Amino acid sequence: MNIRPATAGDVVAIQRAMAPHLSTGALLPRRVTPHRFTIAEDHQGHLLGAVALEPWSVGVVELGSLVATRPGRGVGRALTRAATDLAARRGFQQIVALTHLVGFFGRSGFATSPTAPWAFARRAGAQAEDEAPTALVDAIAHKSLACAGCARLQGCQQTLMVRQLSAFPAQRVCA
Repeated sequence: MNIRPATAGDVVAIQRAMAPHLSTGALLPRRVTPHRFTIAEDHQGHLLGAVALEPWSVGVVELGSLVATRPGRGVGRALTRAATDLAARRGFQQIVALTHLVGFFGRSGFATSPTAPWAFARRAGAQAEDEAPTALVDAIAHKSLACAGCARLQGCQQTLMVRQLSAFPAQRVCA
């Protein structure tokens, strides 16, 4: 398996891989922009999976649209590791995922957050008294603006998972 940055030539294959998961609500809608995606491919160059990194703030990045065309073969785990390493190299302090796969992300070092963007959006951005302002809470509040326009907002049950990142001696890139 080869893991590499996506190119414009990968967009259609990524969209095809995501389509069945979008229709069920397992994945949240996302525009496939190649510079945000990393893909896994087999030795013949066929797409095995994809994952996106979407900055929420200077310190927080979302791991999203994780999809594998052949589940159960370690593709998701390899892409999660690659995305987490890339986020750390880019200087992010936290990586988050909105997901139904709590066990999968838990095994990958993520912890469940008591706050989620859809919860902010449902209460029109009001911050609960127990949510002390932090970089993560601020990023969640900002992300909630996108949730507010989602047709699935009222029924959303995505869990926000968070992982602290170790600093790489790195470049600071917010891409």
